[in-house]
Amino acid sequence: MATILNKYLQVRDSMQEKIKQGALPCDQILVYQEILYRISVLETCQAFCKTAPVTMDVKQLSYHYKIVDAYLTSLISDHKFGMPADEALKAKRKTASASLQEIIQSCRKSFSSFKPVTNDLYRTNISALVNTVLPVWVQYRDAYIQL
Repeated sequence: MATILNKYLQVRDSMQEKIKQGALPCDQILVYQEILYRISVLETCQAFCKTAPVTMDVKQLSYHYKIVDAYLTSLISDHKFGMPADEALKAKRKTASASLQEIIQSCRKSFSSFKPVTNDLYRTNISALVNTVLPVWVQYRDAYIQL
């Protein structure tokens, strides 16, 4: 996650320099918006990992997970725009969306019966969840705007 984020930050910084100079081509505005969106998602997911409670208190863990789950679920329907799609690209988007939904559902199932046995188990599992979902989400986003 950090490597992808660093790459996106470098691309953003380069594009911002072009914007300052008035030299960003119009066809790159959508790419710039996508970079900002992806950075936001990755930073939010980093925050979820860093703020995951280190406790065995199921109430705290449940509250945190509900926030994580709601956010990840919103990624399926958020920003469903991009380059115009022919039938092949529409099929690719549909497949990528289905894969993302399947991963999120699988994670949801595993957390529905989560029982902490150590204080740091939840934080470890949330980090693993995020690191499982994000590569699939990046592939999903690439079906809309290839970076």
